[in-house]
Amino acid sequence: MNGRMLMVAIAALALSACEKSKAPVSMSDELARDVRQRFDEAAQDGFSGVALVVVGSETLLERGYGLADREAETPNALGTAFDFGSVMKDLTAAAIFKLEAEGALATSDTLADIFEDVPEDKAQITILQLVQHSAGLDEYHDTDGDFEAMTRVEAREHIFAQELLFEPGSDEAYSNSGYTLLADVIETTTEQDFTDYVRAELLAPAGLTKSGFYGDEVWDDVDTAIGYDAETFEDNDPATWPLTWALVGNGGLVATVPDVARWLVAVRDGSVLNESAFEAYQREYLEPSALELDGKVVYAFAGAGDYGLGGVAVDCPELDTRFVIATNTYAVFDIESFAMELVNLVLAEAD
Repeated sequence: MNGRMLMVAIAALALSACEKSKAPVSMSDELARDVRQRFDEAAQDGFSGVALVVVGSETLLERGYGLADREAETPNALGTAFDFGSVMKDLTAAAIFKLEAEGALATSDTLADIFEDVPEDKAQITILQLVQHSAGLDEYHDTDGDFEAMTRVEAREHIFAQELLFEPGSDEAYSNSGYTLLADVIETTTEQDFTDYVRAELLAPAGLTKSGFYGDEVWDDVDTAIGYDAETFEDNDPATWPLTWALVGNGGLVATVPDVARWLVAVRDGSVLNESAFEAYQREYLEPSALELDGKVVYAFAGAGDYGLGGVAVDCPELDTRFVIATNTYAVFDIESFAMELVNLVLAEAD
């Protein structure tokens, strides 16, 4: 999963666009036409997927492009779900701050406070260091990719056996392993299956009715996009993929574009996190990876896998402007660069 690289690149250019827009934004016919034209051109260049663009509370565009399933000739539509990869980390982090606000844990807790089997070199790693990618863990804890068969205990043992990249808290390195450990922390603390906890405590209150994980029953009723023009993993359909602890907590999220847009709003409006939890989530998780210029802040989230699927979300809350794009032709269409171009267009041309 390569979410951090996408987040940094998108946030950087997104912020430059926010700098150009100092006044409240509103939708213009010209801007709406320009957005539609960009997506039409993108479709001609190989983009297949779904997009939602909101500017100043007004929806400029919400539609699908291309086919979700070429063999069945099923078009991409607003109700089509995509693998959003590392965007899962945003939900995992939210769960941590929710549990902290409820008194179930503290982000200052160490791994030694939670796990009896933690080795000495990792005993003093804190939950917050895991959240902020400053624990010193390497990026991957699996050897055969995202679908390696692995239980929670096996994943933990594998992570604990890693050699640290640096002394915890002294540097930063993007780590999928850290977020799998966070999922383990959540499951250990709540004594609930991590995915069950996420469904009940995050997805349901946020109104994400067409979201879930690889292989979930929800995909019996919700179409999923098949990934194309990429390495083939038997059937490039997340509805059929296994979710193992090689991926739990750091990936495996499948959702529709409207659901991801709902998450951006719900995580702020009290539907998921109380005031204390959101303040901590924003201060300790969102702000360290955001960019700020002249008082304007942009948050960017992104994720992609190896099988043609990926998505990006950009949120500029102060301007009530956000967009979400998902694709099933990630391997042949540069969705990150396109997302950056779109931010420049939308925020530079907004009134």
